[in-house]
Amino acid sequence: MSNKRPEVDIETLEANKKIKNLIETLIQGDDDISWKAAQALGRIKSKEAVMPLIEVLNYDNNDLKLNAASSLGKIGDKRAVEPLINLLTNEKWYVRIHAVEALGLISDKRAVEPLIDALTDKRIRNEAAMALGKIKDKRAVKHLIKAISNQDPTFRSAAEEALGLIGDEDAVLPLIKALENDDISVRRHAAGALAKIGDEKALGPLKIAALKDRRWYVRLQMDEAITEILSKKIE
Repeated sequence: MSNKRPEVDIETLEANKKIKNLIETLIQGDDDISWKAAQALGRIKSKEAVMPLIEVLNYDNNDLKLNAASSLGKIGDKRAVEPLINLLTNEKWYVRIHAVEALGLISDKRAVEPLIDALTDKRIRNEAAMALGKIKDKRAVKHLIKAISNQDPTFRSAAEEALGLIGDEDAVLPLIKALENDDISVRRHAAGALAKIGDEKALGPLKIAALKDRRWYVRLQMDEAITEILSKKIE
């Protein structure tokens, strides 16, 4: 008599919203299928799946962990915050990234300090910056401003975008300075962030930067930022 598990059709279970069957597969399924159940539960966004998804964060299967973390972010239940924070110390960077992104989606302020610490992790710092932007907590502002001077232009751009989402005026002068950066992406993201913040102090520097920038699409971004700030002034 064979002990082989019966075939599980995840797509059919998901289409019919068979939550209990998916949870059973998540908890007891083989490594090559349990992570698919985790994905399906995230797409369904069932609150019933939250605790089982939290449970499998402790399993050894990293594919399962990262998909469970991602699904917890999609569901958005705050019970997942502390378990996801604990996952930030996982040895695998790709697991940490999914935990960071999930924390950004849930946007609970308990994650702010751990995410600030994650800004020092080169593997996940871009995602950590964006997660902090989504949470919009001003405790992150000074750390994100510091990141603008980092040598990695991708990290600088992520920090600028996050500062725009938070909208704190303390970021205006550092972002104005970034309009002169050698990197195109950094200049564009600085202009976009200034547009979101909407401080009139940025109008003059944006006009000057737009006149002298060699890249037409950067000039366009700066012109759009000027228009957006002016429209906020009218409102």
